[in-house]
Amino acid sequence: MAGAAPQEHTGRSGKKPLDAELNLVPFIDLLSCCISFLLITAVWTQIAGLQVASSGGPPEPQPKQESTIEVRLLLNDEGYQLMMAGASLDIPKLNGGFDRRTLAEKLKTLKTSLLDQSAITVQPEDTVAYADLVETVDTAMGEQLRNVTVAPAN
Repeated sequence: MAGAAPQEHTGRSGKKPLDAELNLVPFIDLLSCCISFLLITAVWTQIAGLQVASSGGPPEPQPKQESTIEVRLLLNDEGYQLMMAGASLDIPKLNGGFDRRTLAEKLKTLKTSLLDQSAITVQPEDTVAYADLVETVDTAMGEQLRNVTVAPAN
């Protein structure tokens, strides 16, 4: 058996002694490895996590600043619909998939015209695949729109 070293029999009776010296070094090694793994995993998940706000209802209106506007990006079966300040821009699907390149260009144009703009609300419809939602959020983050909120489409 690993871990216990039996002591020699010194008594006159035919019974084996119940005392044994346990080797605690393997247990301590295993415990230190587990603790290290858990700490590294906890730090890694905090560093790698993407902070995306989520709301159960319609998006909350953010306090208006003079150089930022409310920007909403609707994902539906036809493609993207970028809505801001009473204007709407449709970006249709390209070859059956979302046209992320055109979306990135439009968001880059928005970011260059409004330098302080960092908020966008992404509103996917129920039929949109989760992978498309994640890639859309990644596209918005790539264009320096860091305050991404995901809300259900109205």
